[in-house]
Amino acid sequence: MLAAIVVCAAVTFALRFIPVQLAHRYRDREDLQELSALLPAGLMLILVAYTLLEADSGVQLSRLVLAAAVSVLVNLASRNFLIGFIAGFAAYSLSGLVLA
Repeated sequence: MLAAIVVCAAVTFALRFIPVQLAHRYRDREDLQELSALLPAGLMLILVAYTLLEADSGVQLSRLVLAAAVSVLVNLASRNFLIGFIAGFAAYSLSGLVLA
């Protein structure tokens, strides 16, 4: 049992330590800086597309599209991700009262 805990602790430590060391080594590479700037938006695009494709009905799809549009517009206007997220969540929740 102790051996399993030691192995799990070593793997967990390595999985956290190695990427940090690699990031410090390659921090100044221009292609990685460009990738780090594009990655968050790309991941959000994938999550939004997956969510919209998995909508069960037309009503749910329209609520999701409305929430996504509100979130993007508020985020562009305020330049604050948290405010955009809250606005999108509120639009989705309140549209359930109107469109349901």
